[in-house]
Amino acid sequence: MSEKKFLKFIFIDGLLLLVLGLCVLILPKLTSLSFGVMLSSSFITYGAYKIIVSFINRDYIPHILWSIVIGAYILTIGILLLLVPKVSLFWLIALIGIFFLLESISSTVFIAQLRTMFNFIVCKGFVALILFLIGLIIILGLPVMSFWSIAVLSGIGFLVKGMAKMILSLANKNNY
Repeated sequence: MSEKKFLKFIFIDGLLLLVLGLCVLILPKLTSLSFGVMLSSSFITYGAYKIIVSFINRDYIPHILWSIVIGAYILTIGILLLLVPKVSLFWLIALIGIFFLLESISSTVFIAQLRTMFNFIVCKGFVALILFLIGLIIILGLPVMSFWSIAVLSGIGFLVKGMAKMILSLANKNNY
């Protein structure tokens, strides 16, 4: 696979995250049922996509196992949300907070491994910081966090990461 195709996957990943983030922020306000379903389907969709893309781009992802583990973790959170909607709010918040902390580490590893391949990699560092802060806010606010605030923070995290991936892909489009 060429670098051009890899950039297309990064752009598609960013677009998917952007759309999922908007859906999580907009749709839950309709009903409480759509809230849980939308949040769980967002996690399931992104987890499955991350696992599949990890295998497809194995030549460009230095730590493929890390990417697959995070994808499986995201997928598991989504399935738990869908199958057991009455999961203890405390555990759900902890799982989602840990997800954002793992994503910040994943973004940092991505920057460290591929910094010579891409221009405008600083936006990915900004995203790693934002995801780390979101994860920290969620975990530190465990006793008083509500499901609605988790969805808002998740939506913001998806939006920021999606926009950064799209910017990174578009900024490097002419290099390959």
